Amino acid sequence: MMISVDFDCLVTFDCVYGEWIHEYGVSRVYVEKGLVIKRSAFINDEEGARIFECVSDELPRGESAFPVHYIYDPVKDAEYTSWKVLNGFLFAISNDGRVVEYRSKTESSYAMHEYVGGCWFVFSGVTFAKRVVDEYASDRKSSSGKKTSDEIGCRTTLDSLTHEYVLEGVTNASPGPGWMSLVIHAESFFIDIPGK
Repeated sequence: MMISVDFDCLVTFDCVYGEWIHEYGVSRVYVEKGLVIKRSAFINDEEGARIFECVSDELPRGESAFPVHYIYDPVKDAEYTSWKVLNGFLFAISNDGRVVEYRSKTESSYAMHEYVGGCWFVFSGVTFAKRVVDEYASDRKSSSGKKTSDEIGCRTTLDSLTHEYVLEGVTNASPGPGWMSLVIHAESFFIDIPGK
């Protein structure tokens, strides 16, 4: 499913990325997980599928369109794929099937960071792209000191048809694993969810 979305609705910093494929002026970057969608709604009608900024509770939320959808508690370093909130308290099921009951409304709200993944970012009309990967050491936390750089096209000033898109986060694809910074100049952007 192709989804039209304003790139500014997305928080792309600190995602976990997979492959980067570039051919015929189109760049595709796989997002495994970690994508945050700002308060938004999802509509799929005769005009196509789209996510847009919205504060309405009457429309399906943008996260509902994605095959990977979870919340993450940074304090407990735990991901939950199933959860509900009752009277402000979070009840969640961890990936290993353990039921977790939060006893504080503050802790509950802190753990309610929603993330999605399982999609491709697609950039069309690419005139320039530069990827730098700072490869991790064997501990997957610190740098190995080795950096790899790929560049496509020619960096020129942006014109009225071209936008600059910046992605940063972990990449598990070669030459990673490592920290990836990717700058793309392209005419358009959309999200592709395979199999939908």
